[in-house]
Amino acid sequence: MIGIGVDAGGTFIKLLAATESGETIELKQIPTLSQDGPKAFTEKICAVVKDWQKQFKGEKLAVGIGVAGDTDPQKGVIRYSPNLSKWRNVAVSGPITEATGLHCVLENDANMAAWGAYDYELKRKYPNVLAVTMGTGVGGGLVINGVLYHGATGCAGEIGHVNVVPQGELCHCGDRGCIEAYAGHYAIVRRAEQALTRAPEKSILKKLTANTQISGELLAQAADEGDPLALEIWRETGSYLGRGLADICLVLNPDAIVLTGGVSMAHKHFMPAIVEAFSLRQITTPFKHVKVVAAHTSNLGSIGAALLALESAKTAK
Repeated sequence: MIGIGVDAGGTFIKLLAATESGETIELKQIPTLSQDGPKAFTEKICAVVKDWQKQFKGEKLAVGIGVAGDTDPQKGVIRYSPNLSKWRNVAVSGPITEATGLHCVLENDANMAAWGAYDYELKRKYPNVLAVTMGTGVGGGLVINGVLYHGATGCAGEIGHVNVVPQGELCHCGDRGCIEAYAGHYAIVRRAEQALTRAPEKSILKKLTANTQISGELLAQAADEGDPLALEIWRETGSYLGRGLADICLVLNPDAIVLTGGVSMAHKHFMPAIVEAFSLRQITTPFKHVKVVAAHTSNLGSIGAALLALESAKTAK
C-alpha cells in the first residue's frame, strides 16, 4: 500500500507519497490559495492524487490530510482553520473520497505530526508520545497507548495555550501568558526585536539584521556564532517551553516528547533550558523516564498523514 500525505498550510500544500515504512517516493508542493474557496482546494489535491493513482496503478492507496485548526476527524470536516481564510464547517474527506474513490482521513496537522513521530521517527518504540510542533505558533498532538488521542471534542493536545506566565505576553489566541506567546516564532522574534534596542553595536545579531528583518534562522545563526543576546533569547525560549512541558509531563507521564517544526531546528540552543526546567521539579520519576528529542524528519506532518491514512484504511476494512 502507498499512503498519500497532505500537509495543508496557509501558503503551500505539501503532498507526498510514502511506503508503509514511511519511505518517501514522491514529493510535490503547490500553492494553497485558500481565498479561492474549499472546492478549488479539494480539486487541486485530487488532481495530484489522480496523477499518482495513474503512476502507481495496481497499488492500493489511501489519503491523509493535516490542517491547522479545529477538525472533526470522524466527519472529515474542518470546523475552523485560521490559516485557510478562516474557513468554518468545510467537508474535506468526503469530497476527496468521492472524486478519487480512495479512503481519506482528516486530522489537525499537529496530530499528523504526532503520528509521524510515533510511527516513523520513533518506530513505535514508545507507546505514549507527545509531539510539539514549533512553527509560527506552538501546537501539539498525543499518541496514548499507541492510539492517536483526540479527547472529548477532538481538541486534545493544544499545548501551545497552556499558561506559563499569568497575565503575560499576548498570544495569537487572544489570551495572555501562553507557551506560544513565548516559544512561537512570532514571539521569539518579538523578544529579539525588543532586545536589539539595547544591544551593543558589536552585537553579531545586530550586524546580521542590519539590512533585513530578524528571523528565527538569523537568531539561530547568531547563537551559533556565540552572540550572548541570541543565546539568552533561546535560553528564555527553552525555559518557558520547559515550564509548560513539565506541567504536561506530570499530567500525562509520556514516554517521549518529540519537538518538530522550523523553530525546533535551533533545539541545541534551547534544549538545555528544557532539561533544567524539568530538573527543578520535586516529583522526579516522570522526568527521569521521559525522552525529549528533536525530530530528524523535515516532512514529519506529511509522513504522519500518509502513515495514518494507511493505518486507518486497514482498520476500516
